[in-house]
Amino acid sequence: MSQQQNARERAETFCRRFGLRVPILQAPMAGACPVGLAAAVANAGGMGGLGALMTAPDGIAAWAAQFRGQSNGSFQINLWVPDLEPVRDAEAERQTVGLFALLPRLADKLSVPIIATGGIADGRGVAAAMILDASAVQIGTAFLRSPEAEAQVHPAWAAALAELEPEATMPTRAFSGRLGRSIATDYARAAAAPEVPRPAPYPVQRGLTTPMREAAARSGDVQRMQAWAGQAAALARPEPAGEIVRRLWDEAQALLPG
Repeated sequence: MSQQQNARERAETFCRRFGLRVPILQAPMAGACPVGLAAAVANAGGMGGLGALMTAPDGIAAWAAQFRGQSNGSFQINLWVPDLEPVRDAEAERQTVGLFALLPRLADKLSVPIIATGGIADGRGVAAAMILDASAVQIGTAFLRSPEAEAQVHPAWAAALAELEPEATMPTRAFSGRLGRSIATDYARAAAAPEVPRPAPYPVQRGLTTPMREAAARSGDVQRMQAWAGQAAALARPEPAGEIVRRLWDEAQALLPG
C-alpha cells in the first residue's frame, strides 16, 4: 500500500478516535477564538478551539456553554501558566525548523498521532502534511479573515493579512513574553533590535504591552497591534469558516489518491 493511501487511513483513524469527520483542528488562538468560529469549524466536521490565555474560569465555562448551544462537535482548550525566568538560547530561536523538515523527522521516531501545524492554509499544505505522516492538521491564520472571526479579530489586523508575504512575518516575544509569529510590524521589529532590552517573561511582558495594544485597537493602528500571522497568511480568504474547512479537505483529498 502506498504512503499516500496510508495518509487517508491515518486521517480516518484520527477522525474516528476524536469524533470528527474532517482531520482539521482550529488553532486555539488567544484573543481570536469567538464561539461562533469554533462552532462553525466543529459543525463542518473539524475540531473547534479556545485559547483561554485571557479567560477566567467562569469565562471558560460560559464559552463552553455557548459552544454547546451552537454545536454538538468537539473543541480543545489551550491554557498557559506563568513562567519563571526562562533559559533562552538566542542561537535555538534563530534556527527555527520549518514544519515540512521537522514532520518526517518526528514521524520516523514517534508512534503517536502527529498533528501538523504552522504555515498550512490551503489544501496543498494539508495534503503535504498528511503525506509526510501527519494524522491531522491544526490551522489558525487561515480562519482569521472569516466572518466568524470578526467578533475578536480587529479589521485592521484582518486586512493586513491579505497578500502578506511570508518574509513579512517574524517570531517575537515582544507582546506576551512567549514566542509567537507576528506580522513584522514597526513595534515587533523595533523590539527585536540588538540594543533593546529583552522581553520580560510571560505574563509580565503581556501586562507591560497592554496599554499600547489597547490604544492600537482603539485607533486601528496595526503597527502597534498584537497581530499574529503565520507564514501562509496570504492564503487566508474572507469566507465562512465552515466553507474553509470543507474546501481545504476537498482540495487535500483531490491530491491524495486512493
